Amino acid sequence: MRNLKYRFKKIIEGGIIKIQALLVAIIFIMSCATTHSLFIPEKPLPGKSIVVGAVLVENIGIDDLYESKSENINVIVVGKSTEEGETEIKGYRVKTDKNGYFAIQNVEPGAYVLKGIEVDVGYANRRLITSRWEGERQVFINEDVMVDFNVRQWPEELDEKVIDMGIHYFKLDKAGRIFYNKYLQLNNINLYLEDKKYTMPKPSEYFRQKYLDSEWFK
Repeated sequence: MRNLKYRFKKIIEGGIIKIQALLVAIIFIMSCATTHSLFIPEKPLPGKSIVVGAVLVENIGIDDLYESKSENINVIVVGKSTEEGETEIKGYRVKTDKNGYFAIQNVEPGAYVLKGIEVDVGYANRRLITSRWEGERQVFINEDVMVDFNVRQWPEELDEKVIDMGIHYFKLDKAGRIFYNKYLQLNNINLYLEDKKYTMPKPSEYFRQKYLDSEWFK
């Protein structure tokens, strides 16, 4: 009986240690992320950049619905910048506007990757989508807990004032499959839904037209 109590105590202690480790990891990841929501143009700081992009999601049969969504999608972006031989990696969480566009202001020039999204589809389905790499190919998969900031393949670092990430398209179906593609812009075209045609300018052009007085785009 004494040995049984000892083993049971060890199991509980082991479980507590694992939970504590998980909480520490979650807190660490949350502390590394910077959250941005409503876009309010800021004054550009010397040597800083603005990262812009867009997200479009099509729901193919989840809850027997066939619809598209672009507004209020949470986007997880990871950036890498190098200065004087030192590399910094930072995560950002940003929400799309009513047209599907997002922007992150006054960040370091560098390389930026869309790591995942969090989106509500159907009637009450929240889908958390992350990505991993198979060779040099980025593959998006469903996730149950959180989107990490691990990036295996980085694009070229850009030393530009405006860094355009393009339009990221996700097709989600009721079988749990994810199809992903990326576009520079969309000009009155269908993607999968036959009754939907999309026109979306390049993110940099969208913000330039929408915020004519912003110093970012002058």
